[in-house]
Amino acid sequence: MLPTPSERTAWTSIYVAGACAFIQATQFAIFFASMWPYILTLKPDVKQGSFGVVVALYSVSQCICSVGFGWWSNKLGQVRLPLLVGFVIMAFGNLTYLSLQYWSDHHLYVMMVARFVAGGGTGNMSLLRAYAATASTLKDRSRAIAFVSGGIALGTMIGPGLQLLFAPLGADGITILGLTISIYTSPALFCLMLNGLGLLIVQFAFEEKYIIKHEKESKEDFEKGEQKPKKLASPDLIAILLCVFTRFLQIFLNTTTESIGSAYLMMMFSYEKEEAVTINAGIHTIAGTIAATMFICFIFTKIREYVRIRVCTLISLIIPLIWLIATYPYSFYSEYVKIQANGSNADCDLNKYSWCADQPTVPKYVYIIGYVLVFGVAYTIMNITVTTLYSKVVGPRPQGTYQGVYQTAGSFGRMLAPLLMSYTYTVFGPSVPWLVLIISYILLIALWIVLRERMVPFDKYKAKKIKPSN
Repeated sequence: MLPTPSERTAWTSIYVAGACAFIQATQFAIFFASMWPYILTLKPDVKQGSFGVVVALYSVSQCICSVGFGWWSNKLGQVRLPLLVGFVIMAFGNLTYLSLQYWSDHHLYVMMVARFVAGGGTGNMSLLRAYAATASTLKDRSRAIAFVSGGIALGTMIGPGLQLLFAPLGADGITILGLTISIYTSPALFCLMLNGLGLLIVQFAFEEKYIIKHEKESKEDFEKGEQKPKKLASPDLIAILLCVFTRFLQIFLNTTTESIGSAYLMMMFSYEKEEAVTINAGIHTIAGTIAATMFICFIFTKIREYVRIRVCTLISLIIPLIWLIATYPYSFYSEYVKIQANGSNADCDLNKYSWCADQPTVPKYVYIIGYVLVFGVAYTIMNITVTTLYSKVVGPRPQGTYQGVYQTAGSFGRMLAPLLMSYTYTVFGPSVPWLVLIISYILLIALWIVLRERMVPFDKYKAKKIKPSN
């Protein structure tokens, strides 16, 4: 089924693209609450740094495949086939993760392979943003992209919350036909079902339509003498780079907090493994509910007409900065973390981490409430404003490659965060990761303020560029 041109926004297919985005984002997020406790169960002597490699490999694969899927899509002139292939690859990754229970050894390496393969399949997520941008009119662009961005954001936020569905199974779970379904293995089984659902809706409900003509189609028309192909001017590279850097840092913070999330709760607030999984899932459920409400308001009400993209983006950057400053483990705090004892997984393991002896605790409810505000409110705003602005900066052209670069920036942040932050967390504790993030957000906010006049849609940038000087 080849794409067809259209003069109106292809809403039905954009709804389907939003659903696919949700399914793909869930593949990443649903595992976070339980992966660390699961690998501790299989390999009790594993350190946070090794676990960081597991998280990073998902993003290494996604990073490589994002640009590849974008190039392939542009070459084919469609997104359908790359989407179908991506879902098949994801299914293989989830099957590998589900097989962990049958391995007698090498659990860490099998988990690495499983996440690497699954990450490759989600590399086609950039195609969904590209499709929403090119299958919608300029008037509908922000709403269309909000459907896809909303699907990604909700999958990322609600994914860990879905772990609550599996909490009653416990660590031992139930065995059906030789397969153990527990709080740790059920996410992989659930994602396999989502992969099947994704394949079905892309194959039978996704009708690919575009507002703009593909480059291949334009060349064919030119050969027939119907029109002269026009080459668009290049978009503003500075604006593109700032949007890409913003996406990188957003995912970098998101992955940092998620990759050390359960371990952080167990260390800082003395939660046991299953308790940390449940609380982590509960926090994400609340944040995901807030995010869903905000996306629904933006998509189905006229509030989007009053959103000032640059102002709202600055607000969405300031909120995480305030949270990071408020939850930094300052040395003047009088209370310290408890040292692990009696074979418990709660508290801080002094045998693994030398910094446990003098690690201050942070205010529990400041951390939890701030977490909800950052990932439920601030990042929802950012997902709407920055993604919409990026598509407008790129302009009315096939966006597969550009959106692949945007996706790669997020993948690179998701790859670098667990490697860098897990290592610094292992060596120095949470203070160094927090300090790195505080400095990064201050820099990013400064860039948005200094370059605010460059952050405009392509048509306004082009008009400024060709405007004669007085």
